[in-house]
Amino acid sequence: EFRPLKDDLPTIESKIDQADGLILVSPCYVSNVSWLMKNFMDRMCYTNHRHRFFHQKMLLVSNAGAGMEKTIEALRLAVGAGPEIVGELSYLSPPWQLAEKVQRKQQKRLAKNAEHLYRAIERDAPRGGLPKRPSFSDYVRFRFFQKISEDVRNYLKADYQFYKDMKSYYYPTKINPCQRIAASLMLKTSMFFMRDMAPSEP
Repeated sequence: EFRPLKDDLPTIESKIDQADGLILVSPCYVSNVSWLMKNFMDRMCYTNHRHRFFHQKMLLVSNAGAGMEKTIEALRLAVGAGPEIVGELSYLSPPWQLAEKVQRKQQKRLAKNAEHLYRAIERDAPRGGLPKRPSFSDYVRFRFFQKISEDVRNYLKADYQFYKDMKSYYYPTKINPCQRIAASLMLKTSMFFMRDMAPSEP
């Protein structure tokens, strides 16, 4: 019998929902995130196909040594494509003391990224924290997941329930009619080439 995990995830999700900004930090372990961050990402993996947190601004930070860019790349997927990433920072922190010039340079970059995060939050505050209008690729991604959720509704029931009542996008926004038409054509083409992968009805 399958049972849901009983952990702190609902509390963490609630705190993210209430926050204006989100900072994800991980040391670089073998060109990837730490085990603790990986556990968090695995628990939040559904946000990569059921996107949320569109009102949040996000700063990504990797620290340690070589491979930090790979760690940043992994962090981009931590909570799906919902939050707007406003900064990415690789912060060198070896077990020995860095030269004073390097420390000053890093502190300057850290302050700059923190300022970007603050300004992004402040910028959207007057309009109620409304997320930016989706790009064409954002809209195509939405339509793709919405369509797939219908095709696999007997297998991925949570996805189907999430998308079935959505009319135009994840949140109220205007979608250019030309984008709608182009996305529909792209979706039909994609579904044509993926038709052999569609699950058969049980």
